[in-house]
Amino acid sequence: MSGNRSPPHWPEHPSRRVPGPPHGYAHAQPPLEDPDLEPRLPRLQRPFGGISERVPGRDDIIKGTDDDAIVSKLSAVDLGYLDDPFVKYFVKRSSRRPPLINRGSYLRTASLDALTEHFIRSTTEESSTPEDSSTSSASSTATSTTTVAQPLAAAMAGQVVKKQIVSLGCGSDTRYFKFKSKGLSVAKYFEIDFQESTGKKAAVVKKNKLFTDVIGDPDLKLGRGGTELYSKDYCLLSGDLREFTSSIVPRLKAQGFDTSLPTLFLSECVLIYIQPDDSDAIVDWVGKNMDASLFVVYEQINPTDAFGAMMLRNLKARQIELPGIHEYPSLKSQEERFLSRGWLAARAVSMNTLLDTLQADEMKRISSLEIFDELEEWHLLAEHYCVAWAYNARAQSAGQDADDRRAQHISLLFNTVRFTDRHQ
Repeated sequence: MSGNRSPPHWPEHPSRRVPGPPHGYAHAQPPLEDPDLEPRLPRLQRPFGGISERVPGRDDIIKGTDDDAIVSKLSAVDLGYLDDPFVKYFVKRSSRRPPLINRGSYLRTASLDALTEHFIRSTTEESSTPEDSSTSSASSTATSTTTVAQPLAAAMAGQVVKKQIVSLGCGSDTRYFKFKSKGLSVAKYFEIDFQESTGKKAAVVKKNKLFTDVIGDPDLKLGRGGTELYSKDYCLLSGDLREFTSSIVPRLKAQGFDTSLPTLFLSECVLIYIQPDDSDAIVDWVGKNMDASLFVVYEQINPTDAFGAMMLRNLKARQIELPGIHEYPSLKSQEERFLSRGWLAARAVSMNTLLDTLQADEMKRISSLEIFDELEEWHLLAEHYCVAWAYNARAQSAGQDADDRRAQHISLLFNTVRFTDRHQ
């Protein structure tokens, strides 16, 4: 987790075999005949980027939610929930948020930071098998990858490999700078958002030495009228996620995006703002074109219970709509979003579940930061937000080397998410 916590705990790997999905995971299987459609909810502010329909003014409303979210994040930083020296540069006027919002900003950020950090740190070292992990399904697609016992796999076991991260609808997100300043980096970190949003971000980054020192590239360049940034390991691109396959993918590739590298795709309250057909197209493309990918989604769930309906009404009053919320309203449907498209494994948990993973000393620390007497409201709100993640790996060619490479990728992706198992 981020903030003042030490790096995440790394479990030992007792086995030399490629794992299937961890205990509690959903596994690739035929679509459910009667999918669970439990409700799901909206969020008080949209944290970074995203889009709904091409209606004049609506995109501007969605862009504006990033301003609300970054002010909330700065409030959490100022009070000691989070450690992030970069956030303040994106806020013109700070405002202390209520404790409920501060805790929400903390938990969302800390949870996604933990998954991101594990991805950056993960290696090809083999992990426990499906049997060792008490996997609930013996028929998982991932188990069919058998054993990493071949010479190539054994030689590469434990090696750190080159990776990429793609932040969809990045807005004012600071993860690249936060992690790299702590010595945690990937081969290339891509960020994508509306041109207006990237223009503001590019201006902040280019004029502040704190940011340019972290990038550390004397050849850092502005592009597209000052709305994009290009460096050796960081690329800020302007674009519309509704045109991901036709427009954004070619421009990613032009900036060195490599489909053969294990890649983390981050969507922090973003896909829910675009039409399901458009968000599904992104998931489809990633699953079919990347050799190894981990997709992490933070979104609202449960829109049809009393609390969820109230939140939707509140957002609608602000002219904010969530086109994806009724398509993926539950934890089960969040998992099916990936499994129905052939991904190896998927899992979705509510923020309440993630709250339970906090260590006692960390819970004590955040409880001491300010008076908090809204526990019932907090748990209700947390039940209407989730983090879902899925991983996939494919072999681009036939042969033993391709099989070994795929097995290593599965092991790396599994190592990224398996730290959550001990809490289940």
